[in-house]
Amino acid sequence: MKQFLRFCLVGALGFVTDFSVLYGVVNGLGLGTLAGRVVSFVVAATVTWKVNRHFTFVQQGKGSVREWAHYLLLTSLGGGINVIVYQTWLWLTDHSTTNLFLGVAAGSAVAMLFNYTISKRAVFAQRRPV
Repeated sequence: MKQFLRFCLVGALGFVTDFSVLYGVVNGLGLGTLAGRVVSFVVAATVTWKVNRHFTFVQQGKGSVREWAHYLLLTSLGGGINVIVYQTWLWLTDHSTTNLFLGVAAGSAVAMLFNYTISKRAVFAQRRPV
């Protein structure tokens, strides 16, 4: 449970990083919202990879480019799940403010559980010598 709570804290840091970078590159650099979103996702995912590596899953060393790329790929799958759950919720309900909020919450919750499980079992799994 402690590990999952740490993962949630790191996720909150990732959210703040994601939004801050998005705001900065869209409003400060004039990037479009889609290009800005790609930049902000990569920056936020890099931050969460590094912090999860040392705080949540307590890995030794700096980590490899391969591990980082693997984390980015799997985290983007979680992002896709988030959007699918959100869109499904909206398809099943009206677009009231409450349902928009509930759709975001449901998508985020499912994606967070997916990302935690994948991070624990695939990205930061303790490797045993062969």
